[in-house]
Amino acid sequence: MSSTAGKKKLLPRFLQGKRDPDSLRSSLRRQRPQLIWSIILFTLANGGGMASSIMLMRLVDQALAGSFSAVSQTLIIIAIIYVLIIPIDILHIKVSSQYLKSSMLTIRQKFLTKVLKIDLRSFNQRGSSAFYSHITNDFNTLERNDIEGRYQLITQLIRALTALLVLAYINALILLLLMGVAVVFLFVSNWLGNIMKKHEKERTELFKGYTLYLREILTAFRLVKSNNLEDRSSAEFNRRSESVQHKGYVIDKVATYIEAVLEVFLYGVIIGAMLLVAYLANQGLVSAGYLILVVNSIGAIIQPLSQAMETLPLMKGAQQIWQSVDETLTPMPKKIEETEPFDGLDSEIDFQNVRFSYEDTEVLSDLNLRFEKGKKYLLLGPSGGGKSTILRLLRKYISPDQGELLIDGINLDSIISEKYLSQVANVEQHIFLFEDSLRNNLTLYKNYSDEELNAAIEAAGLNDFVLKQPDGLEQLILDNGKNVSGGEKARIAVARGLLRQSDILLLDEAFASLDDEVAKSIEQRLLALDDVTVIQVSHVVFPETIGQYDQVFEIAQGSARLT
Repeated sequence: MSSTAGKKKLLPRFLQGKRDPDSLRSSLRRQRPQLIWSIILFTLANGGGMASSIMLMRLVDQALAGSFSAVSQTLIIIAIIYVLIIPIDILHIKVSSQYLKSSMLTIRQKFLTKVLKIDLRSFNQRGSSAFYSHITNDFNTLERNDIEGRYQLITQLIRALTALLVLAYINALILLLLMGVAVVFLFVSNWLGNIMKKHEKERTELFKGYTLYLREILTAFRLVKSNNLEDRSSAEFNRRSESVQHKGYVIDKVATYIEAVLEVFLYGVIIGAMLLVAYLANQGLVSAGYLILVVNSIGAIIQPLSQAMETLPLMKGAQQIWQSVDETLTPMPKKIEETEPFDGLDSEIDFQNVRFSYEDTEVLSDLNLRFEKGKKYLLLGPSGGGKSTILRLLRKYISPDQGELLIDGINLDSIISEKYLSQVANVEQHIFLFEDSLRNNLTLYKNYSDEELNAAIEAAGLNDFVLKQPDGLEQLILDNGKNVSGGEKARIAVARGLLRQSDILLLDEAFASLDDEVAKSIEQRLLALDDVTVIQVSHVVFPETIGQYDQVFEIAQGSARLT
């Protein structure tokens, strides 16, 4: 290995130049002007402090020499230095605080921006728990161990370097000693940093699993309560919590051992330096004032080096977190590049020998199914038979493992997602409502005429609900529909789908929360839509409407049978 390659491994990443310009961490570059200004202000304030220490050394030497006229001049210089330092230090604190705040804000904003650019397939493959874990658990660690730690490391090293240069300027032997210490410091920090990096990677994975389970418990809270699953849920939660806490304990323990090793090393260096200075003073090579300068500088050397030795391993551990976040934000590779436009369904949707499995469980097996434009289809069958998987395929949440899903003869995987999804309206089992007005929850922040909006409200059976609201369409919907019943949620979702006036309407158990009369009324209106291909998955079947479907399929054991 060349010496250059060896040095690159030893240097912390903040000293290395190249980094992926699209990585999350690269967004910190926008904060570089603030960082530079903050460092300049700190350097000026710190330099003023060291200048006052040098003046104090001279003051002692002048007093011992009996030069009292020089003493008064030195005191005036010290006073002037402190008058200049105070406003600079206040400005430094303000700029550094702004830098840290804007850095975290920028990272969170870029994270969400990149999340929103991820395609549905990649998002479903990663799982929402990974994103939750990053923005809650991992970002706190990055803020503490990397962004704040990196800034503190830079400023503290400047502080230590300034003190060392002052001492070395007066006697070169100190400089030679410290160059040797710096080489050992880099080797020790790099070795200990690799240990922390391994443990941080393991903790990140544990946090993902922990966050996923917590999210599942809260989402399935009603199921847990109604089926007396509290003890089981609590036991599993405790197991996962203990795993996360134990890993945190291990990391803290390793960090304590690292700190102990580094402190022994550091204090050995300081004692050696003190012995050297004592020897030089005994030989008459340095003055009494220099001894006082060394004593005053010890704090400016010990604390920064001690903090640097603690921070560098934590920063190296944070590198693994940055890498994990970037991997989560990277879209999954596509089997087929999306190049085909889509302006609406012209002819048919065709499943040709489609196979799909969740892990080792096969859900669809050589499925052949055709939906023609403008016709209405009902998919029935037992739970786990593959009905919802068919809709997930049509929504581009997943792709077939084998076979093809063709839209007008074109493989759906090759159709540009944004173009295709703009022509598809979804009514899913889990309906999300924003904490915003009823109008915005219906229109999803798009512009529709009053006629279009009223027609959708009428068709979805929402008229009475809207009229009952004190503020009508401007009524505030609370926290994912906390002030809205399940049936009203379902009708809002249906109205959303109708408002889009899409070519394809996909419904997954859309009527499960509605009373029979309302459900039949809405279903009849959907079945009467012209030129709209309706594909509905439902366990709710009404004799009055089932005959109005063009075809009814039973989906069982991964295959479709016309009933």
